[in-house]
Amino acid sequence: MLVASVYFYASWNARFLALIGLQILVDWCCGQALSRTRATSRRKWIVAISIVVNLSSLCVFKYYGFFARSLAALGIHLPPVELTLPLGISFYTFESMSYTIDVYRERLKPVKSPLHLALFVTWFPHLIAGPIIRPSEFVPQLSSQRDVTRERFVSGLSLMMIGYGKKLLIADWLAKVVEPVFATPSAYTSLELLVAVYAYAFQIYCDFSAYTDIARGASRWFGIELPENFDAPYLALSITDFWRRWHMTLSHWLRDYLYIPLGGNRRGPARTYVNLFLTMLLGGLWHGASWTFVVWGGLHGLYLAVERLLGVRVSESRTLLGRVGRRVLTFHLVCLAWIFFRARTFGAAFEILRGIGTSAFVFARPHLFSMLGAVCLIAFYWSCTPLRRRVEAFDAGEGWGKQVGFAVAVGACLLGLMVLGASTSAFIYFQF
Repeated sequence: MLVASVYFYASWNARFLALIGLQILVDWCCGQALSRTRATSRRKWIVAISIVVNLSSLCVFKYYGFFARSLAALGIHLPPVELTLPLGISFYTFESMSYTIDVYRERLKPVKSPLHLALFVTWFPHLIAGPIIRPSEFVPQLSSQRDVTRERFVSGLSLMMIGYGKKLLIADWLAKVVEPVFATPSAYTSLELLVAVYAYAFQIYCDFSAYTDIARGASRWFGIELPENFDAPYLALSITDFWRRWHMTLSHWLRDYLYIPLGGNRRGPARTYVNLFLTMLLGGLWHGASWTFVVWGGLHGLYLAVERLLGVRVSESRTLLGRVGRRVLTFHLVCLAWIFFRARTFGAAFEILRGIGTSAFVFARPHLFSMLGAVCLIAFYWSCTPLRRRVEAFDAGEGWGKQVGFAVAVGACLLGLMVLGASTSAFIYFQF
């Protein structure tokens, strides 16, 4: 499994194996040192070494250009350096760092073999775009029996088919509507801009959750269970509820390794609001080296702080009308933030916002087909959502008839993906 994972990553760029290997080696050594050290001051120094090494690689490769551009605007010029962003660095850095922190907190015993830690970090299904898993969730599974059972094979295949369907039939087709609109917002009407924003909300959700489904399905074939990463986020009743449903593994990581160490909600209301805002700001910066991502994170931090200030609770809406209203409001607040997440510049983001409120609220004839297509794709996703759990839980059983029927259904789905699927584009979260 480790050899397969190393080969998988090396097939992109073998040179960066040295970087990921160095981080794994440092964290394994730090974990071993922590297990032999009881002095508090020494333990702090050891975990600090791990954090510095991990964050240094992230800062150099991902944020050097961002800092250089930001300082250049202030008249401070750093030496220009062209660096390739290592694939999946944001994900594997957080995972590798969490191992040392958990050992430091004595929530996890250090792994004896560096190969087990290496497999945890490099496990190929989740290496590039998550989900972000904890060592306590992964390492214990390596010591259990990993038989390939019928149930495991069928459920894993079903998950992967769901993922490929969301990616090829929905996300990649929606991308063909989103990309031209965000490239030239001035060429579209208010209604078309609004539909494009909705389309992007579902594009990024179907794209990212598709990768998670595929990663979980592939891992299940090896007897490895990965955590779920999404739980119908656009049905959230508040932004707090949204972050309990969206990219859940990142939300939990930020909560446990950033928000709580900053003080959480233990130091009074004012500090709680600051901690929420800082956590989401850094969460935005984690996604990308651009100020638009920082604003996206800042908006969510502001939403969370305001909800806490107003005492908004998920369980308050008991009427259907109240729940629908809160879901609609939450969805539009999320979409507002998505505009900054997707736009390349602030100018493009504000042009979209101005266009939504100042142009004709109609579909222009040249864009009518693509816009109606986007609306139909979003409706198609919602209509298929109730089937997801049933498909994932389907068991072909031991009878030949049912198994042959399942094989025919899988073949039909594969044929449908090849015929109806859009031309494949990279998963959105590969860039992070």
